[in-house]
Amino acid sequence: MFAAYMHSVREAVNRRMALVLIGMAVLFAILFYFIFSVQPLQPKDLSMVFLGHKALGPASLAVPAAVSAEVSITGSLWLFLAIFASVPLLVSSLEKGWVELTLTKGVARWRVLLGCYFSGLTLYMATLCVAMVPTAVWLWIKTGVSCKALLVGILIETLGFAALMSLAAFASLTRTGAALPIMIAVFVDILSPVLADREKGLFSLITSNWARGLLNWSYNILPKPFGLLSAATGYIQFGSIKDWFPFWTTGVFIVVMMGITMWMLHRKNL
Repeated sequence: MFAAYMHSVREAVNRRMALVLIGMAVLFAILFYFIFSVQPLQPKDLSMVFLGHKALGPASLAVPAAVSAEVSITGSLWLFLAIFASVPLLVSSLEKGWVELTLTKGVARWRVLLGCYFSGLTLYMATLCVAMVPTAVWLWIKTGVSCKALLVGILIETLGFAALMSLAAFASLTRTGAALPIMIAVFVDILSPVLADREKGLFSLITSNWARGLLNWSYNILPKPFGLLSAATGYIQFGSIKDWFPFWTTGVFIVVMMGITMWMLHRKNL
């Protein structure tokens, strides 16, 4: 599995996908450096933090709010970009030629799949850290207010991305290229906030009980990247998680989807 993992990481670099994401992450880090500014005061935790010319308040309150806003802005966009960068890593492991070479060496198919899967998660998490951690560290140095919760927030966001990657892994079994897995992952990502706010949005248009029940059922079983993003921003800003439902349902979805995918891959005639 580790060999498949390292192969996928090298492939991401060779295909320039990892380099493009890292380059964009650096640009985001630079952008946030110029967006936020700090007016030093004593004690340091009372220093004023500004978003452009707008005062966000004293650092003790403004730093968590600023980092939370950064995660909210970057998280959704990065999830979308990482799908296009990471899904081809899964698909390439089942391409003709590569898969025959791998399987003739007696490597278990599930090990190859998991190696490629975890390489995509690593790419996502590493570039997300590059995009956001420098700003949090800079604010910490300037104000003395630490935002260690950002690291937890990144892990929470990675859980949502892992769910989308599990869907892409299942779709990659069709061996029809990267288009279908990417489309499915993007569709579920776009659908997530729609289902999360269904009572305020869709339910105002749909009055049928069976249709509403279908939407509720879809929300319950599908992964919840939007809910996890909201949980990440809430944890960074307030230090607590109010609703664990998106966590355990998304975790169950990943386990079930990856289990089905590995079972089908084992039985599939490649």
